Amino acid sequence: MSIISTQVLSRNPHFRSFLVASTVSLLGSNIFDLAMPLSILQKTHSVMALSLINLAINLPYFVMAPVTGYIVDHFDKRRVMLASDIGQALCMIGLILSEWLSPTTLWPIAILVFVTKTLMILFDTVVTFQLIPALVDERGGLSDANTWFLSSHRFIQIVGPLIGGSLLALFGIIGCITANLLTFGATLFYVYRLKGLSAIIDGDVPQAPAPFPTPTRVIHSFRESVSYIWKSPLFRPFVFLMFFWNLSSLCPNTPSMIYYFTEVHSFSSAEYGAISAGFGMLGILGFLSSGYFYKELRFHKTFLVFSAMHTFLAVAGALLFKIPALFTLFFATSRFSSSVVSMGTFLLRQTRVPKHRAGAVNACLRMLFMSAVPLSSVIQGAIIHRWGVGLSWWFGAACLIGMYYFSREVSRAIEGARSRRPQTEKAA
Repeated sequence: MSIISTQVLSRNPHFRSFLVASTVSLLGSNIFDLAMPLSILQKTHSVMALSLINLAINLPYFVMAPVTGYIVDHFDKRRVMLASDIGQALCMIGLILSEWLSPTTLWPIAILVFVTKTLMILFDTVVTFQLIPALVDERGGLSDANTWFLSSHRFIQIVGPLIGGSLLALFGIIGCITANLLTFGATLFYVYRLKGLSAIIDGDVPQAPAPFPTPTRVIHSFRESVSYIWKSPLFRPFVFLMFFWNLSSLCPNTPSMIYYFTEVHSFSSAEYGAISAGFGMLGILGFLSSGYFYKELRFHKTFLVFSAMHTFLAVAGALLFKIPALFTLFFATSRFSSSVVSMGTFLLRQTRVPKHRAGAVNACLRMLFMSAVPLSSVIQGAIIHRWGVGLSWWFGAACLIGMYYFSREVSRAIEGARSRRPQTEKAA
């Protein structure tokens, strides 16, 4: 048995076309995400300016989650995807004009980046938690579809920065923005051509007219999602699992990781880039193998075993941080198991959230556990400044132990519900 099946591609031409389109589009997004902060720093040499752009990139995950979740659940999915792509393209045109007319004025750039990322989240929520499960029959292998989707995206996250750096050096930020603008055509063409996309996602049930997203309706929807998560024996520990995972310094490209290699051990940018790419490639191998493990073993056992493996290997690396080769070896190996766990989290969010509230609940979930990312950056910076990077690794290890504890709770909830709701087992 191969570790990844190609049947999901041969049997699902709509998914195959979407995979190609989304991969092309993501390449442009990765180029943009690398080039924009670098360009701002090169022009201003200001840490505050860099922080402003990073804030604009990450803030939509928290501020706009209630709105994006509401829109995804209540509006025509095809129109939402078309509007998101067209809106992002218009923002790219606005950034090009801003660069020509006033390249040192930051506020228009920050606002356009904020809107772009909000629209990206809107598009991504429909794709990940509604479109892919609808395009791929669960018995035909939702985990295989996720494997292709996530592995192609991880590959682009390795290739994209390399291309983005070259484009920035050769053509400047306008070249990078233009490249991103052109790649939107791939998903825009796919969504426009597939006239029945909304019917594929929503089924044959007639869709009621979408209520306008007033503040009251958005807040009410968001409160319902928070209540649903908190009352769920599965998603309540799931939030804590993901929060501690994102809080840990033992993740790729955290401040501690960058500082450890470049400042403590004097690795060049090229050397660190090669190490980071190696971490990414092992992560891809984990995704490619995850479908096999979830099919051959019961879902809850696979999820728990690989959570334990990831925690053990990363913590072992933290204990050996004074020896860069051993630290790198253990951490790199942990990326394989972490990818298997990541696949499990995708399957859970795709199959265990009611279809009619998939947008709002998943947007709320992401907002809750993504709040750990900026918090972790602040904590790591303070620890490194006061006590050094060694203590930051201990902090990261403690977070991963907390992550493993809650993965046990999630596994128990999956096992308890397996006989009543076998969707996740079938999907894998």
